[in-house]
Amino acid sequence: MPSKSNVARATGTIVALSIATAVLASAPVHANAAQVDSPSAAAAAAATADVERPQGKPEPLKTEGAGKSTFSGAAAAQSAAAAPITRSAVIARAKTWVDAKVPYSMSNYRDGYRTDCSGLVSMAWNLGTSAWTGNLDTFADRISKDELRKGDMLLFHNPSNPERGSHVTIFEQWTDSSHTSYIGIEQTPPHAVRRVIPYAYFNNASSYIPYRYKNIIEDSKPTNAGVYRSDEAKFYVADRSGGLYGWAGFGVPGDKPLTGDWNGDGQDTFGVYRPEDQTFHLSNDNGTVAISAMYGNPGDIPLMGDWDGNGTDTIGVYHPADQTFYLSNDNRVAAYAVKMGVEGDTPMTGDWNGDGKDTIGVYRGSDQTFYLTDSQTSAPVDHQIKFGNPGDTPIKGDWNGDGTDKIGVYRASESDFFGAAKDSDTVIYSVRFGVPGDTPLTGQW
Repeated sequence: MPSKSNVARATGTIVALSIATAVLASAPVHANAAQVDSPSAAAAAAATADVERPQGKPEPLKTEGAGKSTFSGAAAAQSAAAAPITRSAVIARAKTWVDAKVPYSMSNYRDGYRTDCSGLVSMAWNLGTSAWTGNLDTFADRISKDELRKGDMLLFHNPSNPERGSHVTIFEQWTDSSHTSYIGIEQTPPHAVRRVIPYAYFNNASSYIPYRYKNIIEDSKPTNAGVYRSDEAKFYVADRSGGLYGWAGFGVPGDKPLTGDWNGDGQDTFGVYRPEDQTFHLSNDNGTVAISAMYGNPGDIPLMGDWDGNGTDTIGVYHPADQTFYLSNDNRVAAYAVKMGVEGDTPMTGDWNGDGKDTIGVYRGSDQTFYLTDSQTSAPVDHQIKFGNPGDTPIKGDWNGDGTDKIGVYRASESDFFGAAKDSDTVIYSVRFGVPGDTPLTGQW
């Protein structure tokens, strides 16, 4: 663990760091961002959505330009079975064909894969073979609409006209909380596109079935420490060893700091809650406001979490007067209202069971005990852990990157962060970061 003096020297050099090297350097993903067809383009696409999409049958990968197989069928199957892939990697791979505007063809190849609709999905999932709509489901498990997350697919296989009446698209994210349209990535004439699509598709909507690739894995990475220096209105975040990773100014003095994945790109960015007007200001680039939302009442405690499991964090508040959590899926109205704890408890939120949805909990400072529930509609105590010392501030994080949030504490006297193993008081993460008077925060930078 680095000494306090080492941390002080690191924070003393922050002016030498540029915002470009701070927490997020990648561009955020928005429903109206570049390479997403506009609503008018989507409407035009709907009018021509009946275009035929001929597709080839299952086949091994092809060597570029030579038409030769680089895998035998058995080797391709073995490769697919041994190659887990993250959701973000699926989307990133699919976008390479969009960026290149790869033409639709059932006889041409790119990256070894056939450049038709099923070839794009095969490539994005890194199957090691070009599948087709008639067998893509064998690589996947059927899911419900509510379970759709980035990297999943919507598949329509038409057995009466399989080579010309079928289609598949990759789901990226919902466009809003109504879940009536989504951003999809698909190989369709004349070339690969990323666009807004009405659920489940422009036509034959009832025939499209959601599926999840069997080898897809979550974009889990370890949580690290950070602090908010209120008098400066600046966030400072640590690397894994407690060194300074980056910083950014956001908000105004007196704001309450927040961190979350507001746009579903897999990385946490900054936000603030302004108590004077009960307004949340959330940034996707750690510099400009992407979302402003007035929510809650004076005296409420701000919260954030992915309540519906769609990969995007939204806001909530805890009302101390009656120990009630009010959680919103759309940053406007409460989707859940759950009472938990007793007067004086500190509210917590996190994905305590690794199911992709954040739920609530409380920390009782009088006995240094965390009480956590996996439910969003009631408050049974599913996890009870005693951890820390009197006066500690409760924190949470996925300290080992296994996809499950765990409890922890911040010890202000030494600016120490301690994270525990799942449902345990065993310390698995500890760093010293910041200076006295900082507000602790955590995130996946």
